[in-house]
Amino acid sequence: MSQHTVVVTDHDFTDLSIEREGLADIAEVVELTGDVGEDAADAHETLSRADAVINLRYDLDAAAIDALEDCRVISRYGIGVDNIDVEAASERDIPVTNVPDYCLEEVSVHALTLYLALARGLKSYDADVADGGWDRGAATPIHRLSTRTVGVVGYGAIGRAVGERAAALGANVVASDPFLTAEDVTEDPADLVEFEDLLARSDFVTVHSPLTPETRDLFDADAFAQMNDDAYFVNVARGPIVDGDALAAALDDGELAGAGLDVFPEEPPSADDPLRDHQKVLTTPHVAWYSEEANEQRRHTVTDIVRTVLTGGDPDNVVN
Repeated sequence: MSQHTVVVTDHDFTDLSIEREGLADIAEVVELTGDVGEDAADAHETLSRADAVINLRYDLDAAAIDALEDCRVISRYGIGVDNIDVEAASERDIPVTNVPDYCLEEVSVHALTLYLALARGLKSYDADVADGGWDRGAATPIHRLSTRTVGVVGYGAIGRAVGERAAALGANVVASDPFLTAEDVTEDPADLVEFEDLLARSDFVTVHSPLTPETRDLFDADAFAQMNDDAYFVNVARGPIVDGDALAAALDDGELAGAGLDVFPEEPPSADDPLRDHQKVLTTPHVAWYSEEANEQRRHTVTDIVRTVLTGGDPDNVVN
């Protein structure tokens, strides 16, 4: 069998042993040299030799995709593909794949963890005790989860996982998703409602939508104004879905009780980002997806997809 070239544009692993071992008999796995901007020519030269591309955060724009002379698949390590020009890939008949199910458990648990930490006042209580206090009123009022409504925006696989877990803890669940009808959720614990209705009814709003032109800045000043003053907002999806300035203003003006953010429009957030160290915001560094098991699963899945294509098969998880 001929030796193929698989280019890994970027990764955050200690090595590429899983990828190299999984493709050893059919392909050489090489790491991209050069980057966009001043080094674009070097990067494009490497990409021109690729029979397959594995991508994480590297910006595969139209120019980078145009450099792919013989590429047969672009496979991303994660769920979202907003850093890949999917339209340009489609014009070249290059399938783009993702790994849609590798972190369902992790992201759904992380979203609920952020909410529960906020709703139970853990940030305020921890700060109070660390300062030498012992004030049980530092985070009041606190309510039973069984009296609260959880609103899930984007009711795909992860959104459903959040809804199921929230319902198991006793919460009422509502969901909003423009691609679903009531018949699609008859077996789910959530009631499907319009986006505006969800904002008005929910004590906790959690976002699980992909980043698209339609969802960019979906949560703006108007959206936050429609939420309850004692509601919490959590985003573990994509940072640009939220207007950061509008969220900061809503928190400062008392229009929201707090927020949990795993993602920011700019990552890492700049030193002057008001949300980075806001007293009402609990932050994590885009790690909602992470567990050792999830990390290995996404790598094996991507490797299997590339192997399937390079041996003449049709890939799973095609998004274009």
